[in-house]
Amino acid sequence: MPARYAQQRIADILSAYDDLIENNRRRMALLEEAARQVYQEWFVRLRFPGYEHTRIVDGVPEGWEKTPLESALVLQRGFDLPSQDRSDGSVQIYASTGVNGYHNVAKVQAPGIVTGRSGSLGKVHYVYEDYWPLNTTLWIKEFRRVSPLFAYFLLSSLNLEQYNGGVSVPTLDRKVVHRIEVVVPPAKIQSLFGEYVMPMFSQVRQLGLYNDKLRTARDLLLPKLMSGEIAV
Repeated sequence: MPARYAQQRIADILSAYDDLIENNRRRMALLEEAARQVYQEWFVRLRFPGYEHTRIVDGVPEGWEKTPLESALVLQRGFDLPSQDRSDGSVQIYASTGVNGYHNVAKVQAPGIVTGRSGSLGKVHYVYEDYWPLNTTLWIKEFRRVSPLFAYFLLSSLNLEQYNGGVSVPTLDRKVVHRIEVVVPPAKIQSLFGEYVMPMFSQVRQLGLYNDKLRTARDLLLPKLMSGEIAV
């Protein structure tokens, strides 16, 4: 065990890593909130570019359509992958709560959208790289009339936890979700939305990758500091 003064130095060094990680996490949250506000402004408050010159027909802007969710996208149940069948790799495994581990084989191509099917409901995840969704999730198999980015915010806005059909374990039935009525804007508006918001998501991704590197460096550094291999 290092001497007391060395312990304090080690704590200070590790704390610097933790502070950087937390600062990046806050920046990520701010960027995600900024993107969410753009979605709210355009697609909830209907103040999208050109709204002043767009007629409202049957409660929605002309050219937009009210439709069951299934006509816009198709949700699919995830796939089994027992712990003993997993191999070391860099492919993210998604559970209902988010990243649950890694594997060497991807099941679904990115970009992807994942949400909880069993256990934890309501949280929606945007996935940047090919991945493996577990059977506790629902993932978007087909983006019929919505972009992945728009689909992420659309599903996030539905408060999916309110459709819980389970008794002892919260469960989401995709057939129920598919029947939810949503409003789908034209592809041109969705594309313009992507031009505004994707740069924010790109920053979120880069900050997330940076945090992963910081955590790895911190975890590699700790035993070397504790053993005295690196002097403090």
